[in-house]
Amino acid sequence: ALANLQIIEDEKLIERVRDDTGPYLAAALAPLAEHPLVGEVRSFGMLAAIELVKDKAGPVLFDPVGDVGVICRDHAIAGGMMMRAVRDAMILSPPLTFTRDDIDETVRIARRALDLTAGQLGL
Repeated sequence: ALANLQIIEDEKLIERVRDDTGPYLAAALAPLAEHPLVGEVRSFGMLAAIELVKDKAGPVLFDPVGDVGVICRDHAIAGGMMMRAVRDAMILSPPLTFTRDDIDETVRIARRALDLTAGQLGL
């Protein structure tokens, strides 16, 4: 554990996330809020959530809650990215070492998973 903390300090990972990759992740994910399935996108550092909703006007959740999250999660995993489904929120928690290129690929896969989920739901 101490060796891991030393690496985080030596490589200035906290500063990189605070000053570069964290804000970049937030900006890269923000356009996903326009997707018909997305009610909200929120992030803090290298943690993010994409909330899935049936109707953005409410927002109205899917019934039963959680089923659509599992569908989207499965599409993300099939696309090569681990994304957790908590209820109908897609949770991203990439490592502190992620680069801007890694974030771009993450957003590409997340968008594809959202598109495939919408298609599967007939939206």
